[in-house]
Amino acid sequence: MSAYVDETLLASIRTLISELYREAEVEVSGKSRITPLGELIGSSNLVLKELSGLSQQRAMEYLVQEGALVEAPRISGEDELAGFLYTNTLYGCIFVEAEDLLVRRRFSAAHELGHYLLHFRPLLVMAQRQQEYLELTEVLYRGQADDPQETASGQVVKSEQLVVGKQLPPEGRMEYEANQFATELLMPAEIVRGLFARAMLRFSENDLVSYLATEMLVSQEAIRWRLKQFGLLPLPQGRSQRGEEI
Repeated sequence: MSAYVDETLLASIRTLISELYREAEVEVSGKSRITPLGELIGSSNLVLKELSGLSQQRAMEYLVQEGALVEAPRISGEDELAGFLYTNTLYGCIFVEAEDLLVRRRFSAAHELGHYLLHFRPLLVMAQRQQEYLELTEVLYRGQADDPQETASGQVVKSEQLVVGKQLPPEGRMEYEANQFATELLMPAEIVRGLFARAMLRFSENDLVSYLATEMLVSQEAIRWRLKQFGLLPLPQGRSQRGEEI
């Protein structure tokens, strides 16, 4: 993937996030360290639900119980999931595994929000204009690490009868884009760089990573990856040892 494509994608994602904040009527502040994820999801006409033992089948059963679906479709999806997204032209719900750590749940929810805004909402709007019904789902499998590059692959399912669904990008591309969206949303560059500049002289490398993760309510794996992306880690040679003495 070329740098040009990445920069174009990032610019698009940042614009989308700015629009998301405006829709939610939440002020974007350079001092706000924890992304108001619940408010942003709610402003997108989505419901966020935590379920224990999350699977496609469990999520669909919940939607039937809540009256969002008349009956659960026949699916064999009983794999353990970190996240699941169900949307149609009238309703949408993001599910996350209730037993996962909070930071993992937040990244899963942000990932699914990325799928909705980047990939699903344009198709749903198009389907509404055409007065057609469209269902879309996305599953995020549980992985070992909370790393934007290592998130377990997902899978998108669309209603077969609609030509509009064929406009979805390849699954690998969608997973990459959703991860980048979650990264930009939960760890904005301005906040990460600002916190790092103020804290780098106070901590050793590991303590610095722990501090930033706590401040931004993300995992240590995710913030470490983000710092490396900006070239801020590893700290200069000898810097970690000095930090421990401060």
